[in-house]
Amino acid sequence: MGLSYINGLVMGLGLIVAIGAQNAFVLSQSLRREHPLAVALVCIVCDALLIVAGVFGLATLLHQSPVLLAL
Repeated sequence: MGLSYINGLVMGLGLIVAIGAQNAFVLSQSLRREHPLAVALVCIVCDALLIVAGVFGLATLLHQSPVLLAL
């Protein structure tokens, strides 16, 4: 279990540490001092929602429910 935890932690850090478009935007807004907390919070909430959706199999849920797929 410990090795799995470490592997997951390293993989997660690898995804977070990489400077992508979102991280570059947050950094630029912070350096300009243009609503850095609001920008960071929106990004955190969006990332958390996407992670939760991925973990709980949103694709499977949408595949099984035509109503949700239409929404």
